[in-house]
Amino acid sequence: MTQRATTPMILALLVTTLGFATLIFVQEAASPPLIYGAYYAGTLFVLYLGVRLLLPHSDVLLLPLVTLLTGLGLVMIFRLTYNIEGVESLALDQAIWILIGSGTMFLMVLFFRNYHRLFDYKYLFAFAGVFLIASTFTPLGYEVNGARLWVDLGPVSFQPSEFARIALIVFFAGYLAEKRDLLAATSRSFLGIQIPAIKYFGPVALVWAASLGLLVFEKDLGSSLLFFAVPLLMLYAATGRIAYVLLGGILFSLGSLVTFLLFDHVQVRVQAWLDPWQDPDGTGFQILQSIFNIADGGLLGTGLGAGFAQTIPEVETDFVFSAIASELGLLGATAVLLAFLIFVYRGTKIALLAEDDASKLLVYGLTAMFALQTLVIVGGVTKAIPLTGITLPFVSYGGSSVVGNFILTGLLLLVSEKAGRREAEGRAYQESDWRAS
Repeated sequence: MTQRATTPMILALLVTTLGFATLIFVQEAASPPLIYGAYYAGTLFVLYLGVRLLLPHSDVLLLPLVTLLTGLGLVMIFRLTYNIEGVESLALDQAIWILIGSGTMFLMVLFFRNYHRLFDYKYLFAFAGVFLIASTFTPLGYEVNGARLWVDLGPVSFQPSEFARIALIVFFAGYLAEKRDLLAATSRSFLGIQIPAIKYFGPVALVWAASLGLLVFEKDLGSSLLFFAVPLLMLYAATGRIAYVLLGGILFSLGSLVTFLLFDHVQVRVQAWLDPWQDPDGTGFQILQSIFNIADGGLLGTGLGAGFAQTIPEVETDFVFSAIASELGLLGATAVLLAFLIFVYRGTKIALLAEDDASKLLVYGLTAMFALQTLVIVGGVTKAIPLTGITLPFVSYGGSSVVGNFILTGLLLLVSEKAGRREAEGRAYQESDWRAS
């Protein structure tokens, strides 16, 4: 393991350590920041060493980026919930979920290096994805803030849609890679748009419609958007047919209109987006407080621990980016967005280097989901689009989201290992051939 490979990881740990050190002085809480900082740094560094030993040719920047984002999230969650009655344990909960996510990723790296076998069970993944979404309609499911997203298993509650997304992307990647030529060929048209034979497009449409329909009735608008857009992008990547995007755009517009007419809470969110001042102490309160905090941050921010982002309800989940912009300013918020951009760039590069279609589509789908989720939540808290209630990957509080994104990163690392090994072998062959000549 070279010094060059470990430098990004050390820098990510130093940034987070600086954040916790700042809280020692600002919040006068010497013990908890030290404990959380040491716990976090030890967990992520051990995970990094394990991944580098088991996957020496995998992408060297993904884990440092994950470390930076999870560390920043842990710092912000601790800062926003410290000594606040009712939420004072959220930082500890998040630290535990980071440990669980890290352990899950390590097990994936240890036992699933032959990830291609996942595509042999693509229909099982499709069933698992739909089943996970449908599980919220069982007696175990319950509703929070108007959306039925959660499943209670006694000591643990989680959001099944966070894991259903990944399962369905595995299905779409395997199926589209297998049927891409047949899906690219057309035999009939709909609204003037050429479409393939139903026996090939049927499984995709069935799984797509089932997952979307369940999410709509769960009133999970954020996940519904992701479940709609990501398979559509994967379909376009597999076939290269713009007709699918056009047809998808038409269906999305019609579906959005129907959803708006059917559900009152959708109308409330759209109204709060269009004119939050109509009800500034009610439906418009969250978005107005978000805008005030972002504006208060200015260019350099108020300083970590010196903002008033705690005035935003549920700030540690949906609005953590607003707190970052408030206390770290435009420069800090831009740096965070650049970290997300680099993650998306590395994922795109892995997709391009992958040797088979299924791997390319898997990485492309996972990266697209990560990018869209970031854009949707940042757009929501800045009032660019209606708020959908999804989390900022790795940064927002939420166990299901954290573990799901660690699984996503693990899959990217597994694919990048094969691509990196093939590239290294090619370079070694070229060097040996040059020396022989």
